Amino acid sequence: MVPVVYIGVEWIGVERVLQEYAVPEDCGASVVFLGIARSAPEDGPVVELHYEAFPEMALKVMDEIRKEALKLFPVKEVMVHHRLGVVKVGEPSFLVVVFGGHREETFKACRYVVDEVKKRVPIWKKEVFKDGKSEWVLGA
Repeated sequence: MVPVVYIGVEWIGVERVLQEYAVPEDCGASVVFLGIARSAPEDGPVVELHYEAFPEMALKVMDEIRKEALKLFPVKEVMVHHRLGVVKVGEPSFLVVVFGGHREETFKACRYVVDEVKKRVPIWKKEVFKDGKSEWVLGA
């Protein structure tokens, strides 16, 4: 069974979530946010990201955010997953999947979860550049 909140080196992925989660019959929408490691001009020639966290605290805060979204928005389920360790440019690192009755509240819940995870969850990111240098990135 796919966990509703997860943090670790394994990438569970949206395909597995969609295969293993039994979507309730009254769900007419599912919104997926997939955060992908990137190398953008404003960041420089990034080749990989290194994610570190305090896993116990990160899971606790991710679960709090999940429960908040379920209370604030009339959605059926929220799943939040984040990778740790080395993530190469082009690979996914962050996944939010929301199932709801209608698209409007499902989009809103997904946006809420993404924004709150970025603000509140103790996950740290180091960018590693083509020349081998690296630097820690300040959070949201």
